[in-house]
Amino acid sequence: MSHIVIGISSGIAAYKSLDLIQLLKKDNHKIYVMMTKKAMHIVSPGKIEEITGYPVFVNVFEDSFSYEQILKRKKVDHIEVAKKADIFVVVPSTANTIAKFAAGLADDFISTSILATTAPVLICPSMNDKMWHHPATQRNLKTLTSFGYEIMMPDTGSLACGTDGIGRLPDVKKIKKEIEGILLRKKLLEGKRVLVTGGGTIEPIDDARVITNRSTGKMGKAIAEASYRYGARVTYLHAHNAEPSQLPIKNLIFTTSEDLQKSLINKLKDIDIVFHVAAVSDFTVKRVGKKLSSSVPHSITLSPTKKIINEIKKINPKITLIGFKAIAFPSEAVVKRGHPERVKRPKDPENTWILRVAQNDSQKLFTNADVDYVIVNDISRPDIGFETEENEVYIVSKDKKIKKIEKASKKDIAQKIIMYIFDL
Repeated sequence: MSHIVIGISSGIAAYKSLDLIQLLKKDNHKIYVMMTKKAMHIVSPGKIEEITGYPVFVNVFEDSFSYEQILKRKKVDHIEVAKKADIFVVVPSTANTIAKFAAGLADDFISTSILATTAPVLICPSMNDKMWHHPATQRNLKTLTSFGYEIMMPDTGSLACGTDGIGRLPDVKKIKKEIEGILLRKKLLEGKRVLVTGGGTIEPIDDARVITNRSTGKMGKAIAEASYRYGARVTYLHAHNAEPSQLPIKNLIFTTSEDLQKSLINKLKDIDIVFHVAAVSDFTVKRVGKKLSSSVPHSITLSPTKKIINEIKKINPKITLIGFKAIAFPSEAVVKRGHPERVKRPKDPENTWILRVAQNDSQKLFTNADVDYVIVNDISRPDIGFETEENEVYIVSKDKKIKKIEKASKKDIAQKIIMYIFDL
């Protein structure tokens, strides 16, 4: 049983909230409902109270409000309800309500309460398709995402205004399933301390030039944010040019591989789980001066860097360590031409040869770094991996089991990695 807070704003789809409340009540959840004044023209507070057994909150201050009673009781309704929430769901959420949340306005019971909650928040938008596509709405949704709020995409179909398009509130059974998923995810890493590295190191050649790689840190950021949403306390150690997370997690910056190693080692003592996603340079450079002249040839000396991942479990053997391995998979054509690849493709329709390459290339990490899992991704494809919004990965475990996660957004990939590893 969970404590679910539902905020109903004044979209036409507000009438569907009754069905959602009934579905949740059947599972014995405690439901606390608040609504805007205009939503009362669509849904009767009395009907909601019959279902939930609790009063519906509309006004921050009722006519009988007495500050003396507040001072005596030391309790304020919108704070008390916000504290009870295991999840806070706004369904439907109009464009106006979304704009209020994004701006931090607190002029009604819902917008005041949402500022006070520390529970996961699910926003279920419902509006006209033109309103949905408006740049202000999209900007506001992006802001809510940066707060850590989950946005449930509206469906496409017939809208209340008579047009067809995106903006339709999803079926309440889908919303219920999303709520249940968030409640489960919240507990998966609850109490765990997670450290994630992301982005690429740089190794200076001179004061202007560096050796680096194409990593943007997007996968690392997705892992860090997914870990937070699953209930963990997260530290995100990212490259100086990678985008930091806007969620309430600790962002720290590194530049060189040596810088990353020092920062990482200092944090490992109090960490339970490490996702080592960062693309660390295999070589460092002997600096050759303040700024090389471009008018003459130059030579540089490359020296191998220390494998940072190999040191992690030496410092804290109890850590669950997940390493990432970038591989340029050989194409089917190359294998067929008989080139001396590590693995030749067997005669089957399942592309088992790719799985074998992933398995073989992961072995060094299991042997040298004692990792628990390796996440393998193909950097030879332009549609996934470096500098893209999507990825496709293989999760390899110590017992040589392999799980393929099909191509999806890096946010979805991150969630599926965590679910597979920690919810087996």
